Amino acid sequence: MIVILADGAVPTHPVPLRILREANRLVACDGAWRMALALGRAPDVVVGDGDSLGADGRETLAQRGVPFLNEAEQETNDLCKAFRHARRTAAEGDAIAILGATGRREDHALGNIFHLLDFAVDFPHGAAGTGVPPVSMVTDAGTFEPVLPPGGTWTVSAGTPVSVFAPLPGTVMASEGLAWPLEGVSFDALWRGTLNRVTGSTFSVRTNRPALIYRTHPAS
Repeated sequence: MIVILADGAVPTHPVPLRILREANRLVACDGAWRMALALGRAPDVVVGDGDSLGADGRETLAQRGVPFLNEAEQETNDLCKAFRHARRTAAEGDAIAILGATGRREDHALGNIFHLLDFAVDFPHGAAGTGVPPVSMVTDAGTFEPVLPPGGTWTVSAGTPVSVFAPLPGTVMASEGLAWPLEGVSFDALWRGTLNRVTGSTFSVRTNRPALIYRTHPAS
């Protein structure tokens, strides 16, 4: 597992904290290196354009032996730069989990969330026969995961809240195990697939276009 730590809200929920603790490698986005240290783990590498790093940050990282990869281009944000590095260095079977990507400016949060669709296309290898790439964004409330055609299946607790976001025109979906089936839904607005829930221990979504699945963390 490779964890990318973005410079948003500090994770406090047990789920993202466990993911951080169990990660094989930690890639910090620019200024998120301070958050990493505050959470008790030094990053293996810091990636970004350096605008949130400062001279003191560079010196501290150098003293700790943490490399800083300066990607100065401004067409993508630091999260995209960190993802590119994680993808290049991922070993066979590695998953990528993104933490700290929400909780501050809403425009940054929305941009980060919907970048998952791009990340999914660039990092598509998941379980054979499924469209669920091993990349996710974990917040203190739940997990966002991209789903590619033909779709995927998730194991969860009965009653788990689930939302589906289909931002691409012409998306057609079907589902099993959801209280409100996705068949026949016209995804002409982002809210169309939101606020659903799981009726059993699994649910499946079939889709002809990339989409995002959000599910909340278990209550216990």
